[in-house]
Amino acid sequence: MAADIEIKTCTMCRVKKPTSNYRSRGGKMRHLLKSRCNQCLHKANKTWVENNPIRVRGYRDRDPWTLFRRCSRRNITPEQFISVYEKQKRCCAICRKEIEIGNSAIDHNHKTGEFRGVLCKQCNRGLGMFLDSPFVLKNALEYLEDLGFYGEK
Repeated sequence: MAADIEIKTCTMCRVKKPTSNYRSRGGKMRHLLKSRCNQCLHKANKTWVENNPIRVRGYRDRDPWTLFRRCSRRNITPEQFISVYEKQKRCCAICRKEIEIGNSAIDHNHKTGEFRGVLCKQCNRGLGMFLDSPFVLKNALEYLEDLGFYGEK
């Protein structure tokens, strides 16, 4: 016999969805679920971020708190991060372009969680899109070398 799935109606999209599509309120109210589904929360947050770029930039530039929080997610200390950032001469480890701490990405191995280095956000996304696979990246390199590429280094 299949287990009964609890259903809740989102107050934003008005669609009935399983309660697994809702986040907990957190804190002392963690036993309760938010009134909007995860998809609607994501859309609302994305819209807010797009409409408030100055406030978002302010939140992201609030070091050391933001740096501390970012580092704690990757189980490293801000000192470890800054040490690697300085060793890399304040540049992305891949494209070698200068990056600011607040606009950097903490690269890590997705299987082990091991901190690998500091990258610009573009290179970090690129690694993710290539599945962190040396095999796929070598194929991409050969492809570009064989069929041409644009730009400089």
